[in-house]
Amino acid sequence: MIRAVIFDLDGTLYDYDTLDKEAFGRVQDLVLEQLGVSEEQSEVAFRRARQATKKNLGETATSHSRMLYFQKTLEYLDIRPLYLALEMYEVYWGVFLEKMALYPGVKKLLDALHDKYVRVAICTDLLAHIQHRKLKALKLTDDVDCLVTSEEAGAEKPSAKIFELCLEKLHLYPKEVCFVGDNFEKDVKGAAAAGMRAIWFSPKKAAPPAGSEDIDFETVTSHEELYALLAPALSLP
Repeated sequence: MIRAVIFDLDGTLYDYDTLDKEAFGRVQDLVLEQLGVSEEQSEVAFRRARQATKKNLGETATSHSRMLYFQKTLEYLDIRPLYLALEMYEVYWGVFLEKMALYPGVKKLLDALHDKYVRVAICTDLLAHIQHRKLKALKLTDDVDCLVTSEEAGAEKPSAKIFELCLEKLHLYPKEVCFVGDNFEKDVKGAAAAGMRAIWFSPKKAAPPAGSEDIDFETVTSHEELYALLAPALSLP
């Protein structure tokens, strides 16, 4: 019996990739306007900054820190980092907080889960502060019973540690939980390894990666499909 559904956030409940592209474009416009550097210089500096941050911090939540990316970008451009890093950070996340919207069908599914007393959790690889802000912007603060970030868990998906923390907070066994996420390696493999029912959310209808035949998972391309998939097990209308 499914007693809780855990969702990844970015790319699963809303379109992350489109906003990420627009947000970085806005940041680049700011850099070009304020610093007078070329587009190529800006792009090279940012790539170096992101690579260096991830190399130095490894598989940790802080390795995703846009503040560190932007601080290092300015350093590589030989600019005092305090000059513009905070504004770059606010411009980037400002795009998300202003424009992000739930995928069609998400609210209907969440309402149905609540009606059946099925708990809803979010498990996400990022820093807690910005994820709280996103959930508020998406108007999900009253819908989420449990939140686990990789910052809190001290490990990123697909580490067993982050999935175990979700189960600990939900006070449930793996077989009682369904996990839905868009990243096959992190979400599907991690959830399946943890003993949860794993569902791959693939809105672009991508082909499963090599080796997926050895993993027990299901695939949906929309939240309407997810609703239909879960309906029999949860007696949804």
